[in-house]
Order: sequence, then C-alpha cells, then structure tokens
Amino acid sequence: MGVPVIVAGDEVIVGFDRPRLERLAERFRGRSAEALRPRLGLRVKDAPAGAEVAAVHPGSLAERAGVRVGDVVEAIDDQPVRSADDLERLVRARKNTPGLITVRRGGERRLLHLAA
Repeated sequence: MGVPVIVAGDEVIVGFDRPRLERLAERFRGRSAEALRPRLGLRVKDAPAGAEVAAVHPGSLAERAGVRVGDVVEAIDDQPVRSADDLERLVRARKNTPGLITVRRGGERRLLHLAA
C-alpha cells in the first residue's frame, strides 16, 4: 500500500489531509484551462536590466532549459524584460508556452530554448 502525495506549486500534501485538499481545490476552482497552463517555474526580482532569477523550481520549463539562479532574464521570445512585472506580464499574455528565453549570465548573453 502507498500513501498519496500531491504536489501543487510549492505545496506538498501527503496522505488524506482533507482540510488541506479542500483549500487546494478552492485555489483552482473556477480557473480556466489557460490560467492553469504551465509556468516557467522561476522566482525573480527586479534587476537593473531585467529580472534576476532568485529560484528555479525543480522539473520546471526553466530548469529544463538551463536557467540558473543569478541569471538575469532580458527577453522572452525577443520581447524585452525590464523588470519582474514585465516577465510575468509577457508570460501571462502568451497563448502558448514561450519558446525562447534570453538570459545574461556572468556578463554573457545566452539564448535558451523552453520546451513544454
């Protein structure tokens, strides 16, 4: 016999914790399929020329593309990113998962491919 483990974003529920499961279900109730589409999996903060990566979630699109903590996101699909808010707005506005992310790492610009 096994124990169910549910992972939703940063929340992990082990077993049949009904109150936590109900709270989790409430967070997603009424959201459209587009609102639930995969995200990049980054936690970012404003940087002088973009959005600096503070965390990369394991298994996310960004991790698979090779984004690292400390990278500065400069563009999504050639659209400039000037702040953390810009990055969020650009990703939310897309109908599909972005294909390219441009980052600056150690003074070098890198073009990384995001694959769903």
